[in-house]
Amino acid sequence: MTEQRGLLDHIKQPADLRRLSVDDLRALSDEIRELIKETVSSGGGHLSSNLGVVELSIALHRVFDFASDRLLWDVGHQAYVHKILTGRSGDFKTNRQAGGISGFPDPQESQYDVAKVGHSSTAISTAVGVAEAQKRLGNKRKTVVVIGDGALTGGMAYEGLINAGDLQSDLLVVLNDNGNFIDAPVGAMHQYLDKIRTGKFYNRMRNRLKKMFRNSPAAKGTGLSRLAEHVDQATHRLFAPSFIFEDLGFRYFGPVDGHDVQAVESALANLSELNRPVILHVLTKKGGGWEPSQQDPLTFHGPKGFDTETGSFHAKKSGGKTYSQIFSNTLTRLAEQDQRIIAITAAMPSGTGLLSFAQRFPDRMYDVGICEQHSFGFAEGLAICDLRPVLAHYSTFAQRGFDQFFQEFVVQRHLGVVLTLDRAGLVGQDGETHQGVYDIAWTRCMPGVVLMAPRDAETLEAMLEWAIKQKDTCADEAAAAYVIRYPKEIVPKHHWGLEKSKPIELGSSEQLRQGDGKLLIINYGALMSRVWDAIELLGDYGKHVSVIDARFAKPIDPAIVSAIDAHEQTVTVEDHSIHGGFGSCVMEAMAAHGVVAPIHVLGVDDHLIAHASRDEQISDQGLDIDSLAKQFMGFLGLDDDKIIQFSKTS
Repeated sequence: MTEQRGLLDHIKQPADLRRLSVDDLRALSDEIRELIKETVSSGGGHLSSNLGVVELSIALHRVFDFASDRLLWDVGHQAYVHKILTGRSGDFKTNRQAGGISGFPDPQESQYDVAKVGHSSTAISTAVGVAEAQKRLGNKRKTVVVIGDGALTGGMAYEGLINAGDLQSDLLVVLNDNGNFIDAPVGAMHQYLDKIRTGKFYNRMRNRLKKMFRNSPAAKGTGLSRLAEHVDQATHRLFAPSFIFEDLGFRYFGPVDGHDVQAVESALANLSELNRPVILHVLTKKGGGWEPSQQDPLTFHGPKGFDTETGSFHAKKSGGKTYSQIFSNTLTRLAEQDQRIIAITAAMPSGTGLLSFAQRFPDRMYDVGICEQHSFGFAEGLAICDLRPVLAHYSTFAQRGFDQFFQEFVVQRHLGVVLTLDRAGLVGQDGETHQGVYDIAWTRCMPGVVLMAPRDAETLEAMLEWAIKQKDTCADEAAAAYVIRYPKEIVPKHHWGLEKSKPIELGSSEQLRQGDGKLLIINYGALMSRVWDAIELLGDYGKHVSVIDARFAKPIDPAIVSAIDAHEQTVTVEDHSIHGGFGSCVMEAMAAHGVVAPIHVLGVDDHLIAHASRDEQISDQGLDIDSLAKQFMGFLGLDDDKIIQFSKTS
């Protein structure tokens, strides 16, 4: 392996790149791609996006000194090459692993990472602030930001561009245009960039007009020369698709072949002397340099367990369905019965499970691009016109629409919009920027909102169907929004000892186990299977434990408060931040009913959760089966060694 990476092993800092020949750079690019493929295949991560920016990343670090200049990556999931070139190649095998380096830029790792980032369309705004700070401090440092064409669908990117154009910031925006998002590209901006990619018509027209005036006998006349200038400008505005950037105050250059290091270097070097807002349009291919990924960038966006030569995936153990699949299947079934049901997502149709819905109902599925805020307003408009919008987001991305959730749902009252939050709870290797552990807190503070969380497939199906039908059932008494949260996880197959689950009714909990009054466990959401297995570990001591599945965090079932009053101690369990989460809901309900009783809240601690597997994160928070069992025993006043250790947890 060392022989294959002879060049990479000698790149200790970006300055080492500047002594390499063109042939060396090609060999280095191959070595970097191999390292990324091997690392992602074994540990997971973002593949296609990083394979596509190898030459671009090398060129950036050869032209600029980012120990002094500043480089920001929008989203940051395409910064693997940057990390490898800035002294982290030896640690790259630990990418996204517990205790290893982050899958996103992180200033705690390196001076070359300006900001921790993981969401889209934000980096230009940060870069404008950095550039303005450099000017105010009197520093002659260049600020460069790399943003993909997909991220340009997000409104915040334009807020940054507008501000930069107004300030005339010394800012270089590298538009990494691979014509691809995570899923299929959407939106007018993608179509706009298509015109630039294929802008031959503009160049032909401009050259013909120039030639016509140059060959004219009167071309040397002042009046005709000015007319020629005006015609040239008019032609530019009429036929050049890049004028929108120039109207925002930027000089536009490109497109440039992003896989040609020399071409990109030359363009960057020329533009580095311009002390004003500049956009360099670079064309790359997602997955570039490796045919399997280039042909299927979606499959290889975030893959794991594939052959690094052929791209074929290793056989996986058969498992059950995920919550995302249950959601998709249920929504499709309900849409068969009700033509008013519309599905909406923001650039996440595959992640939220809506690709199959789109295949069945292509005219009833809307991917609005990376525009979470807009998606809330869009859903509002559909609901006002008596359709039944279902808005599917990841929990971490939905919080980008916090104000719109209030203005477009809550203030409007009784719209009955259904909002599903996928990837709720601890999300695993994407780490701090992607944890879905705050959604209960920021949604429950809003009036007229109903919050639910299923424990299994059956309750998710029942909740989704119930929520969609509430607008018809309750009319003007419907909630502003029905929020259903669930994790990225295989759905458990427990039967909970029930012949039939209790129907979903507003605020209704369900008692799954009746103990002798010593300990009451109230679970909210998908940790129920772990709670159930933990009680099994108690053996005969399980007779002391009662279990309630809350199902609703808002409103809280009054029966829960009565049950608390009837038990010696109570424990709440949730896959959410303790502060402002489900346990807080229960304690507020207790206070409202004048109930004073011992209560323990188990959930996610009040600190940022670093990247690791979801199971590792759950264990670190004391929410795994063994940890729960030990805590339950402690609440009962019993020793840990009395726990029966079943082989399934050994």
